[in-house]
Amino acid sequence: MIDTAAPWCIFEPAIGEALRNHVDVLREGVSIDSRLGRFKGTLGQGRLQIVADDGEDLEVEVLMFLCPHWCGGNFLGYEGALDRIRFAVDPHRNRFYFSSL
Repeated sequence: MIDTAAPWCIFEPAIGEALRNHVDVLREGVSIDSRLGRFKGTLGQGRLQIVADDGEDLEVEVLMFLCPHWCGGNFLGYEGALDRIRFAVDPHRNRFYFSSL
């Protein structure tokens, strides 16, 4: 999901666990409050590849919240991710358009 109110990218535990060895840990014990409650995890920085159906894939350095107890799905957050690319959303076609800055 695209979430312009999310402070960082947030990933389901299986994805977060796979990413854990590929990110630089910035801070442990970081908390976020969500509609599902408060969660503690790790704030990390690493490369994220956004795969294109048409055109070119994009790799961007993002901030991500990794939490083994997160149950809210995957989110591309604004700060440290979406604010580093150009993007548009077409809700009628369920399309996400993106390019580098």
